[in-house]
Amino acid sequence: MLSNLLKSYSRMNVPDGVRLHFIIIENNETASLGQAIEDFREQVPKSSVQYELETQLGIAFARNRALEAALTSDGDLLTFADDDEVVAEDWLEQLLAARDAQDCDIVASPVRFAPPPPAASRWNRMVWSGMNRMNRNSEAKSIRLLEMGKAKHIKLATGSWMGKLEFFRRTGLRFDNTLGLAGGEDWQLWTDALKLGACTTWTPHAICHETVPVERLTLQYQYRRSRDHSSILIKRRNSKGSKKGWLQLFASILGRIWTLSYCILAAPLTGGRTLVRAASCLGSIVGLLQGRLGYTSPHYQMTSGF
Repeated sequence: MLSNLLKSYSRMNVPDGVRLHFIIIENNETASLGQAIEDFREQVPKSSVQYELETQLGIAFARNRALEAALTSDGDLLTFADDDEVVAEDWLEQLLAARDAQDCDIVASPVRFAPPPPAASRWNRMVWSGMNRMNRNSEAKSIRLLEMGKAKHIKLATGSWMGKLEFFRRTGLRFDNTLGLAGGEDWQLWTDALKLGACTTWTPHAICHETVPVERLTLQYQYRRSRDHSSILIKRRNSKGSKKGWLQLFASILGRIWTLSYCILAAPLTGGRTLVRAASCLGSIVGLLQGRLGYTSPHYQMTSGF
């Protein structure tokens, strides 16, 4: 998957006057990407390529290593894409256009799902269909917020992201390393950036596609992913033992139980697609309770894909 991402980088349109410096962070105990990096260097002869090893396991540590490397290289802007994605040819152009329109500090864009792999079973494809529908609904919601002039309310994830390095130099803002292998560090960075006065926006035109391995095309994985993300969010949002926090939690769980019931009942009429949302709702309920009790799941302790 990393090689596919790097190939898509090599095919990107690069605007005149833009110099690219690629930073690849391997989050591992030992380096293993030497050949892939050398192949990529040959594909982008006009750009520089920096390869770093981050031995402290955790996605926040890897992202901070990339951010520090970008700051050291004296760049102006940092973009992020994940190693299970590919970017469109105009991806960089569209991110730059959105950022430049308002001189924003952070801009992000959609990450859509690539078609399921050939090895996917009929059940896997049903799960993919449900995932894709939820993802496209989320994208449509972001478009509506953008059209209403409420771009700052759109949660910005780093799967497709651009940040102004001067903002990070000035504020010292970094990803939260205390999240370890849990994930959620990108949404937390967005929240912290808003508190520091960042101008943030989102564009529907800079498209990435995420490869979805068969291992993720299960209801169990959708349950676990939602559980882990919800536990992170609620743990950070509410102070433990707060009466108001427990009331909010109770209301959130009631709403999710309603959605869970509807999705299960609607499953026969939707070809099973709503079972994906049901699994996600159930995971969210469990995650809210776990997070409220102070437990955080190490979501990225096990990875999938190749």
